[in-house]
Amino acid sequence: MISDWGDLQTILAIARTGTLSGAARDLAVSQSTVSRRLQSIERQADGQVFLRGDGRLVASELGQALVAAAEQMARAFDAARDRLDEVGRPVRLATCEAIANAYLVPMLPRWTAAGGGSVDVAVHHDLFALPDDAFDVLVTPLESAPPDMVGSRIGRLDWRFYAAPAYLARSPWQPGCVDLSGHSTIRASGSLAEVEAFRWLARQGGDVAISASSPLAMIDLAAGGAGIAIAPTIMAERDARLVPLDYPGMPASDIWMVARKPAANRSRVAAFLKWSRKQLAAGRRAA
Repeated sequence: MISDWGDLQTILAIARTGTLSGAARDLAVSQSTVSRRLQSIERQADGQVFLRGDGRLVASELGQALVAAAEQMARAFDAARDRLDEVGRPVRLATCEAIANAYLVPMLPRWTAAGGGSVDVAVHHDLFALPDDAFDVLVTPLESAPPDMVGSRIGRLDWRFYAAPAYLARSPWQPGCVDLSGHSTIRASGSLAEVEAFRWLARQGGDVAISASSPLAMIDLAAGGAGIAIAPTIMAERDARLVPLDYPGMPASDIWMVARKPAANRSRVAAFLKWSRKQLAAGRRAA
């Protein structure tokens, strides 16, 4: 006898991933825990639930019946969660400081005024290290929407080099230079280094003075005279501590508003994504 929903969740995770290790990752438990759960389930069911085939676990006839029951339970759970979303859970947005100020702050008051419901905006320095359950909607620089997400481009970030007057007094900037030889640079660390603008910076040469995982920290480091930083113009252009530097071929980044597919199918999140696209499209036409 299957004793609880947790047993069906274990069966479903194994069926979807085909391995104990994959199920363990999905369930956020150890592989040994999944193995013990499966052994317990098979004892209760008095039969083998999964068979081994070509390195993967394949559901037996008994297992297929249990997987079908688990899928049905999962759909019921998702429907119940969606219903709870309808009655008050805020749409959780994750973004960075620059994008929040440029895109979300002007737009969100209109969403709440229109009766769209509550929104929670979480500002992060390292968006690419967030766990899947940390947000419903992600607004961030991306080359394109990841395959497990849906969404649309909503804008663009222009980038520029900046340095403090104190740094430029020590290391004068030569107009027309085509690389950063002889200069100290402030680079990205962690998953932020995978943003194309920071990969581009790494190809321009120069000596790495400091690395940081936060664009705001990079701006402050540049303002303190540590070296040349690349930053979005909407964050740094009005910073009186910094001098903008002309350089050929400066990059630009698309800004995407995306959600993982299960979240995008929830009614509140789907409504927010649809409304946002219309608002942003209207803003671009007005501009």
